[in-house]
Amino acid sequence: MAAAQWSPPPPMRGAQLVLATIAVALAGFMVILDTTIANVSVPTIAGALAVSPSQGTWVVTSYSVADAIVVPLTGWLVSRFGTVRLFISALIGFMVMSLACGLARSLELLVVFRVLQGVSGAPLLALSQTMLF
Repeated sequence: MAAAQWSPPPPMRGAQLVLATIAVALAGFMVILDTTIANVSVPTIAGALAVSPSQGTWVVTSYSVADAIVVPLTGWLVSRFGTVRLFISALIGFMVMSLACGLARSLELLVVFRVLQGVSGAPLLALSQTMLF
Protein backbone atom coordinates (compact mmCIF):
# COMPACT_ATOMS: atom_id res chain seq x y z
CA MET A 1 0.00 0.00 0.00
CA ALA A 2 1.51 3.33 -1.07
CA ALA A 3 1.88 6.15 1.41
CA ALA A 4 -0.42 9.10 0.77
CA GLN A 5 1.24 12.23 -0.52
CA TRP A 6 0.80 15.34 1.59
CA SER A 7 -0.54 18.35 -0.22
CA PRO A 8 -1.06 21.82 1.21
CA PRO A 9 -4.61 22.92 1.89
CA PRO A 10 -6.25 25.11 -0.73
CA PRO A 11 -6.02 28.88 -0.20
CA MET A 12 -8.76 30.46 1.86
CA ARG A 13 -11.43 32.40 0.03
CA GLY A 14 -14.48 34.48 0.82
CA ALA A 15 -15.82 34.60 4.36
CA GLN A 16 -13.15 32.22 5.67
CA LEU A 17 -10.41 34.58 4.44
CA VAL A 18 -12.17 37.64 5.90
CA LEU A 19 -12.57 35.98 9.32
CA ALA A 20 -8.96 34.80 9.39
CA THR A 21 -7.74 38.28 8.42
CA ILE A 22 -9.80 39.91 11.17
CA ALA A 23 -8.61 37.39 13.78
CA VAL A 24 -4.93 37.81 12.89
CA ALA A 25 -5.20 41.61 12.74
CA LEU A 26 -6.95 41.68 16.13
CA ALA A 27 -4.10 39.70 17.69
CA GLY A 28 -1.59 42.33 16.59
CA PHE A 29 -3.89 45.11 17.74
CA MET A 30 -4.30 43.41 21.12
CA VAL A 31 -0.53 43.46 21.73
CA ILE A 32 -0.23 47.15 20.85
CA LEU A 33 -3.29 48.03 22.94
CA ASP A 34 -1.95 46.15 25.94
CA THR A 35 1.34 48.04 25.83
CA THR A 36 -0.44 51.39 25.49
CA ILE A 37 -2.85 50.66 28.33
CA ALA A 38 -0.03 49.68 30.67
CA ASN A 39 1.89 52.88 29.85
CA VAL A 40 -0.98 55.20 30.70
CA SER A 41 -2.20 53.26 33.73
CA VAL A 42 1.06 53.15 35.72
CA PRO A 43 -0.21 55.70 38.30
CA THR A 44 -3.42 53.71 38.79
CA ILE A 45 -1.51 50.43 39.08
CA ALA A 46 0.90 51.98 41.57
CA GLY A 47 -1.98 53.29 43.66
CA ALA A 48 -3.90 50.01 43.57
CA LEU A 49 -0.84 48.00 44.63
CA ALA A 50 0.31 50.61 47.17
CA VAL A 51 3.70 51.19 45.56
CA SER A 52 5.39 54.34 44.29
CA PRO A 53 4.88 55.40 40.64
CA SER A 54 8.58 54.74 39.98
CA GLN A 55 8.12 51.15 41.21
CA GLY A 56 4.99 50.92 39.06
CA THR A 57 7.05 51.55 35.94
CA TRP A 58 8.46 48.02 36.36
CA VAL A 59 5.14 46.86 34.90
CA VAL A 60 6.05 48.51 31.59
CA THR A 61 9.79 47.86 31.77
CA SER A 62 9.46 44.14 32.48
CA TYR A 63 7.22 43.63 29.44
CA SER A 64 9.48 45.71 27.20
CA VAL A 65 12.65 43.85 28.20
CA ALA A 66 11.05 40.43 27.69
CA ASP A 67 9.66 41.59 24.34
CA ALA A 68 13.06 42.92 23.23
CA ILE A 69 14.74 39.62 24.09
CA VAL A 70 12.22 37.36 22.36
CA VAL A 71 11.44 39.33 19.16
CA PRO A 72 14.83 38.52 17.58
CA LEU A 73 14.23 34.84 18.34
CA THR A 74 10.93 34.77 16.43
CA GLY A 75 12.53 33.69 13.15
CA TRP A 76 14.28 30.78 14.80
CA LEU A 77 11.11 29.80 16.67
CA VAL A 78 9.13 29.85 13.41
CA SER A 79 11.67 27.60 11.70
CA ARG A 80 11.57 25.24 14.69
CA PHE A 81 7.81 25.10 15.35
CA GLY A 82 6.04 26.63 12.35
CA THR A 83 4.29 29.95 11.86
CA VAL A 84 0.73 28.96 12.72
CA ARG A 85 1.68 26.73 15.66
CA LEU A 86 3.86 29.47 17.17
CA PHE A 87 1.16 32.10 16.55
CA ILE A 88 -1.56 30.06 18.26
CA SER A 89 0.72 29.15 21.18
CA ALA A 90 1.80 32.76 21.63
CA LEU A 91 -1.80 33.95 21.44
CA ILE A 92 -2.95 31.49 24.09
CA GLY A 93 0.02 32.34 26.31
CA PHE A 94 -0.64 36.06 25.90
CA MET A 95 -4.30 35.69 26.84
CA VAL A 96 -3.55 33.50 29.88
CA MET A 97 -0.87 35.93 31.07
CA SER A 98 -3.25 38.87 30.52
CA LEU A 99 -5.73 37.17 32.82
CA ALA A 100 -2.97 36.47 35.35
CA CYS A 101 -1.90 40.14 35.25
CA GLY A 102 -5.47 41.19 35.93
CA LEU A 103 -5.63 38.86 38.94
CA ALA A 104 -2.21 39.79 40.39
CA ARG A 105 -2.44 41.19 43.91
CA SER A 106 1.17 42.33 44.35
CA LEU A 107 3.71 44.21 42.27
CA GLU A 108 6.06 41.24 42.29
CA LEU A 109 3.45 38.90 40.82
CA LEU A 110 2.38 41.50 38.30
CA VAL A 111 5.96 41.98 37.11
CA VAL A 112 6.47 38.21 36.77
CA PHE A 113 3.23 37.87 34.80
CA ARG A 114 4.17 40.86 32.61
CA VAL A 115 7.53 39.23 31.80
CA LEU A 116 5.72 36.04 30.78
CA GLN A 117 3.20 38.11 28.84
CA GLY A 118 6.06 39.85 27.03
CA VAL A 119 7.65 36.51 26.19
CA SER A 120 4.41 35.16 24.76
CA GLY A 121 3.35 38.42 23.12
CA ALA A 122 6.66 39.19 21.43
CA PRO A 123 6.12 36.95 18.39
CA LEU A 124 2.49 38.01 17.92
CA LEU A 125 3.02 41.34 16.17
CA ALA A 126 5.65 40.03 13.75
CA LEU A 127 3.69 36.86 13.05
CA SER A 128 0.41 38.69 12.58
CA GLN A 129 2.04 40.91 9.96
CA THR A 130 3.67 37.90 8.33
CA MET A 131 0.41 35.99 8.21
CA LEU A 132 -1.50 38.98 6.84
CA PHE A 133 1.10 39.39 4.11
